[in-house]
Amino acid sequence: MIRQRFIALFVIIFAIVFASSSAWSQSKVKKQTPDLRSVDANSRTDIFPGSENTSTELLDSIMRNGIAGLQIGERVAAVGKLFLGKPYLDKTLDFNHDKEILVCNLSGFDCVTFFENSWDIARAIRLGGDSFFSNILAQLTDTRYRNGKINGFASRLHYTSDYFFDNARRGHLRSVTKSIGKKYAVLETKTINFMSAHPNLYPQLKEDLAMQALIKIVEDSINARGGYYMIKKENVKKVESSIKTGDLIGITTTVSGIDCSHTGIAIKLNDGRIHFMHASSAMKKVIISEVPLAEYLANNAKQTGIMLYRPLEVTNK
Repeated sequence: MIRQRFIALFVIIFAIVFASSSAWSQSKVKKQTPDLRSVDANSRTDIFPGSENTSTELLDSIMRNGIAGLQIGERVAAVGKLFLGKPYLDKTLDFNHDKEILVCNLSGFDCVTFFENSWDIARAIRLGGDSFFSNILAQLTDTRYRNGKINGFASRLHYTSDYFFDNARRGHLRSVTKSIGKKYAVLETKTINFMSAHPNLYPQLKEDLAMQALIKIVEDSINARGGYYMIKKENVKKVESSIKTGDLIGITTTVSGIDCSHTGIAIKLNDGRIHFMHASSAMKKVIISEVPLAEYLANNAKQTGIMLYRPLEVTNK
């Protein structure tokens, strides 16, 4: 009996010690794991640490290098060059799966957030107000979401052709694919439905049938436009003299259900050729292509061509 009581007491003591040790270990791990983001009190903006300080440094560089006085296209490219070497970060807009909120990360980019931040910062430079960073956040909201309004995951402009279309409709961009491509501009009528066809790839969709239905409505509206114009990659060199530094580029793809698989900014280098400035998943950072855009496209079998949109100067409303 005494032996049994001793064993029971030993088991209880061991359990208490183990639980305390486990709790301490978890607490230590938790303290050692930094919070990746800082969400504001209203949970409407997700600001990555250092982004506001980065915006201050950017503004200093912009003013010191005379970037603010450049025309909009040159300004977009000049801001983009300030990000050269920044790391490629995938899915930076999708950390919060429960609620769609504005994300601002100036420390790393995917291909969309790179051209988007470069363009929006170039726009924010010309706006008044007390805070350059607040201007950036306002521009990100305006260009990233349909009609400039955040209204759930489906309000984000996920497809590149839709992103460009909505911003052109609101006077932020001008489509120049047809005017540059002329006889080489062709209408692509492929069905856009990748997101609704693969909801399991999107945490916001895979278990939300209502959100899937909303995305399907968006896709149907895109398809109802009758397609989009693009310039096939074998013809890009023939028209590149009309492409300007700062033009936004969507690279069209053979992948079923998707309009563009990559995006970036046109930039003319000292060789007189148009190159491609982008956040590269292969190189894991923001780069300017070593070869001109036409050759860059030729080296990728799944890239079929380009669509081109030209930024328009921002105006205070």
